Amino acid sequence: MNKLFAELQRRNVFRVAGVYAVVGWLLIQIAVAVLPTFGAPQWIAQTFIALIFLGFPIALIFAWAFEMTPEGMKRTSAVPEGESITGKTGKRLDMVLAGTAALLVIVIIGDRLIPHGDTGRRGTGAHEDFSIAVLPFSDMSPEGDQEYFADGISEELLNVLAQVPGLEVAGRTSSFAFKGQNTDLREIGRILDVAHVLEGSVRKSGNRVRVTAQLIRADNGFHMWSETYDGDLTDIFAVQDEIANAILAELKPQLMGTVAPAAAPRTDITAYDFYLLAQQKAALNTMAGFQAAAEALDKALEIDPDFVPALAWRGYYELMMSDGNGAAGDIPAEVAFKRADEWISRALRLDRDSADALFARAGLLSMSFDAETRKQAEAFYKRALEKKPNFALARNDYGYWLSDQQRFDEAVAQFEIALEHDPAQSDVNSNLISHYSGLGDYTRARELVDRWSEISPQNPGPFAFRAEIESALGNLAEALKFRRRVLELAPDDPRASRDLHFTELQLGEFENGLKAKEPYIRYRAMMLMGRKQDALKLVASELAARPDFPSQQSDYLDLHNVVRDWKEVVRYYDATWDSLEAFQSPFRYPPYNIVLPALLDAKHPDAPAMLAAWRESIDSRRSEGFASGQMDAIEANLLLIEGDTDKGMDLAEAAYARGFRNITLFMSPYLNDPANPRGKAFLAKYSKDLNAERAKLGLQPIDPPKPYK
Repeated sequence: MNKLFAELQRRNVFRVAGVYAVVGWLLIQIAVAVLPTFGAPQWIAQTFIALIFLGFPIALIFAWAFEMTPEGMKRTSAVPEGESITGKTGKRLDMVLAGTAALLVIVIIGDRLIPHGDTGRRGTGAHEDFSIAVLPFSDMSPEGDQEYFADGISEELLNVLAQVPGLEVAGRTSSFAFKGQNTDLREIGRILDVAHVLEGSVRKSGNRVRVTAQLIRADNGFHMWSETYDGDLTDIFAVQDEIANAILAELKPQLMGTVAPAAAPRTDITAYDFYLLAQQKAALNTMAGFQAAAEALDKALEIDPDFVPALAWRGYYELMMSDGNGAAGDIPAEVAFKRADEWISRALRLDRDSADALFARAGLLSMSFDAETRKQAEAFYKRALEKKPNFALARNDYGYWLSDQQRFDEAVAQFEIALEHDPAQSDVNSNLISHYSGLGDYTRARELVDRWSEISPQNPGPFAFRAEIESALGNLAEALKFRRRVLELAPDDPRASRDLHFTELQLGEFENGLKAKEPYIRYRAMMLMGRKQDALKLVASELAARPDFPSQQSDYLDLHNVVRDWKEVVRYYDATWDSLEAFQSPFRYPPYNIVLPALLDAKHPDAPAMLAAWRESIDSRRSEGFASGQMDAIEANLLLIEGDTDKGMDLAEAAYARGFRNITLFMSPYLNDPANPRGKAFLAKYSKDLNAERAKLGLQPIDPPKPYK
């Protein structure tokens, strides 16, 4: 053995191995960094790396079998021992090895310590490098039917890492937006503004699972760490913990102090399987997605009734399936709220510090029909965010709540933080785009829509907001095209169908409104068609079925206001609420405009206070910078009701010039007043422009709706 070792040393086999290893490593890093720049497919880099590995044993064989002499390469066995120059060759190899090793050290130090030139990166110093995106792991299972399981592993790793103080973790929606797109990792890093990317695969077969993970620097594509984990499915939680700790160990030099991730949640593996499936389905953010998620969680809770995350999210998904404010479904809110409370309360009894359960409780409180109850939501939002600061959805919903309380600056701050963490999150984008649209800042709104679309090109959300922006600018034909595209992408989403019908109503396509599933669209269509009795009958039946639902109450009052049945508005107001404060309580934005005309006409004692409350609300929003056409139209309506016709018409015309359109304006008693000639001219121009928009769609001209007497 000693003789063999000496011979290997004499023939420089060890030196050749060292030089080859260092040079090969450097070549691999250069290839990984450079090839994607030229658009080279991934297989080229993989082939290059494989060839380098295959060349290693060949190099060793050549080092053993051949020797470099002054006459050229000769077989070692053919060189007389006295004529061998392996000693000189060895010294040259030592110099080469020393030089390449020094270069290796420089590359490693430069990669770890020298700031990279990504001008889009947030912050300064070491903290900017302590950020990561967890991409959805690939399903490598034999049947290819474990995609949701692979997604779930990725998401749970994301959740575990997101609880590490100081670690910026891109949100689920944004990370998962790149699923199946084969986007270059450096491009993903740029879009999500992260320094590292974790990717991997899951192979599940029977009761065994193999998880492969690799950590990559996003700015140069260098692999920092990779590992494969094998185990029983019952050990999957331990595997998650192990991967998370390995990642932190790799990033720890960039940290001040020592951190450790929270442990992955424990439950029965089959229950966990259903929980992961639910998370995947809910990500669709549609009624159908929430229904599928709820069904999966029901199965999980049959197996483990005490699994707190499943309980919390089951309650939250029930809220999202309701027809309450901000929800996506059609379950009566009164029914959904009661059921959600049961799941959420159980989750909090089992774990009062669960961020998921605290968030779900806040959601339930924020959707209440009582103003004082809604105020209680803030404490639960804050506690949830204390437990999980990177909880983008909780931060978004807290911002939505702040907006309800007219604390707009605070709301925007929460939206911006949430969007920075998860730039593809649908609710965050929706709320922030709506805010800037309300300010009349459509340039900023479009920028947000474009970024959202860049990350999630197949998400219906950006198309919906393109429609919103076009509608706000008066481009109804263009808005309708976007609405149709949204419905193509989300055919089962009630919101997509509803918004399409509303846009059709604005264009005068009333017959289409009669086909809507939602009664509140059908009776609006009837009202616009002059079918007063049919509309009144339908809205009365809906109110009788849900007498305490705020939206139903508002619709009932709105219809009676439009048809000038102001006595019924006063009667219903007095019978339902005993004060202005009680009237305001159920509504996010009390419908002063549809009640005040009737109260003023009847000289009701609450009329002056309601007028003052409406003026205060408008002034508050104006002070926050709201300057959209819709805001002008709201204030114009108030001025016309007050009798200040000149100022009212000034604002109405300004709103129209900005792009505000509402087809019910044709039925306004103030714009149709013979004593208001500017109102007549206003409606004539509106009628002409309406038919111009219809012509863009190939629709015939129509006569606009007539006011009720």
